[in-house]
Amino acid sequence: MFGKGTVIKNYTSAYPTPIRLQSGDIVSVSHCDIEYPYWVWTMDKSEISGWVPQQILRFTQVNRAICTEDYIAHELTVKAGELLYLENLLNGWFWAHKECGETGWIPQDYITQEI
Repeated sequence: MFGKGTVIKNYTSAYPTPIRLQSGDIVSVSHCDIEYPYWVWTMDKSEISGWVPQQILRFTQVNRAICTEDYIAHELTVKAGELLYLENLLNGWFWAHKECGETGWIPQDYITQEI
């Protein structure tokens, strides 16, 4: 747990239908994110795509992998000044939750951590 953070600039989720994976799911992988290394563009068996952390994929072929843990790519839509509870930091993104209970990813550079 990283404690609390304050949003310093507005962020709107770009993916209204996030990819959702379960441990053991087989996925297709196409490319890496240039801005945020170690995130890979992934498609599930229902042809829903999204960014997935490379650390939770075990590659079986160049463009195919098995997911090693449950995962959802939900991004939070937030406004500057909003308080978040920061739970995990991975590849430049925080997994956080709002006071209302909604959880999701937010880029690290949109947050100021409180000490």
